[in-house]
Amino acid sequence: MRHALEQGLGFLIVFFSATELGRHFWPDSALIYGIRVDYLSPTLYMLDLLIIIYLFIKLKLEHSLKIENWNLEIIVPLLLVNLLFSANPLATLSWSLHLLLYAVFILSLSSNFLSTIPYILVASALFQVALGAIQVALGHSLQGILYWFGERAIAVGAPTVATASFFGHTMLRAYGTFSHPNVLAGWLVIASLITVRLVGLQRPRSANTASVGRSDLVAFMATRLDLVGTLAIILAALGVFLTESRTAAFALFGIVIPCCLLRSLRVRILYFFVLLVSLLSLLSSGTLTRSLDLSVFDRLRLQNTSFSIIRSYPIFGSGASASISTYPAVTPTLRLLQPDHDAFTLFLSWFGFAGIVSVAQLLKIGNWKSEIVQALPLLPLLLLDHYFLTSPQGLFVLLLYFRIVWKTDKPANRLAD
Repeated sequence: MRHALEQGLGFLIVFFSATELGRHFWPDSALIYGIRVDYLSPTLYMLDLLIIIYLFIKLKLEHSLKIENWNLEIIVPLLLVNLLFSANPLATLSWSLHLLLYAVFILSLSSNFLSTIPYILVASALFQVALGAIQVALGHSLQGILYWFGERAIAVGAPTVATASFFGHTMLRAYGTFSHPNVLAGWLVIASLITVRLVGLQRPRSANTASVGRSDLVAFMATRLDLVGTLAIILAALGVFLTESRTAAFALFGIVIPCCLLRSLRVRILYFFVLLVSLLSLLSSGTLTRSLDLSVFDRLRLQNTSFSIIRSYPIFGSGASASISTYPAVTPTLRLLQPDHDAFTLFLSWFGFAGIVSVAQLLKIGNWKSEIVQALPLLPLLLLDHYFLTSPQGLFVLLLYFRIVWKTDKPANRLAD
């Protein structure tokens, strides 16, 4: 009964980690020029409540909370110092508590539960892609009960809603239950990465067995796992098409599929040839265009603002999630109240030199070469957007990905034997 309750709650948490239903609070610190800024608003999400209930039950039943060591002795002091010197302590406290809450939950998961995550992520991805397809077809969100899944009220023609032009017709870009199509696309890419990695580790070691029945079982398990991994990639590809996210498309089709899935050099060459021809055909025909994209000029302005913040707060940074609070002082002429779209410079503006030192320590303790290689598929997403740091969905799935990478880095740590 206890195991079933934990498994059930864990399933709900991972499944609903793709939603963003929450209660925002609006203290004066969340206002810039009198305008509410979501990124500065302390927020209580449904995901937070589910995790708190899960951890409470786990403590109540087991009288202890066993978590894998993830060098929290380095992370916690960094967060405390960062909070002490933050330009917006409430925003920093909210972000730091979410980071710790998600990390503690993810680190408390058993190996047995980790082996079920591919199925949960595929179920969640299927729901998101189906919802996104319906949104695109109708041109607006469904709302109703889906509001409680975190779906926003969106429609073609509404201000600030992301749309695309397909053969001259204006169409809504898929949102799912996310705050923006790009976040949905990025989540699908990293969810497929997690699924493929776990599926690969759960494949039976060998079909060479003396028992015919055992051999049949091994073949059946291998086929089922391959289907799950293939479905995850297909759903990610469909999601990228529905969201029209260029960075996610580059990450999925330019890195994940050719580098992580295709093993043969000949197949990779053929794949890139077909991909290049398809891309040139789309660009030359003007089939797909997008509206409401942040211009290159705006992206550079935001990145230059991060450099200004780093110069102003070089040691401890401006505080996690607090960089926008410094805009009036650092760049008084800037009215674009968004975070820097480069996650690396955004991180530096938040944590300063202390953040660099802490990350270096974490890499030094771990297998830094392997960890850097494992982060390469995420590089386009990190270089060209900020949601892995600023979105609860992005932060959760990023932590889950690195937990999977860290847990399964050595052959001895296989999840299924």
